Amino acid sequence: MLLAVILLASAGLGCTKRVPLEEPVFDGRRKVVLTFKDGSELSGKIGLDERIEVVTGGRVYRGVVAELTDEEIILDDCRFVREVGKYTAEQQRMADARVKLDVESASFVFVREDIERVEQVKTDALRTTTQAVFWTFTAFVSIFLMQENS
Repeated sequence: MLLAVILLASAGLGCTKRVPLEEPVFDGRRKVVLTFKDGSELSGKIGLDERIEVVTGGRVYRGVVAELTDEEIILDDCRFVREVGKYTAEQQRMADARVKLDVESASFVFVREDIERVEQVKTDALRTTTQAVFWTFTAFVSIFLMQENS
């Protein structure tokens, strides 16, 4: 029974992969990653009032899609999270016990013509199953060894 519970719990925390989409459709139901010509990335569900993550200029922001038109994607209330590859901003926020590092928020406008690549984020079933089996087996062996009285 414990084995089944561990398998189901680890399946819900699955591994993901990016799958290229031929047709860039933003319906707000699928999690996608948009890569622009300047290297900026938007990841999340691209729909009105959806929270997404923006990587631009070596900095990571979290914001809200304010407007979505055929020509532009307008993001509002974007808050600085951290620099790419560095976690000093998050560490500083934890050390100071603050919710916000900066009071200011930024806005971004991305032109849809500049989209270079659109990828959908999907759960990788094979890798998720492999990871679940591995960790379940590891937990089973560990529990068995801990119960051994030799």
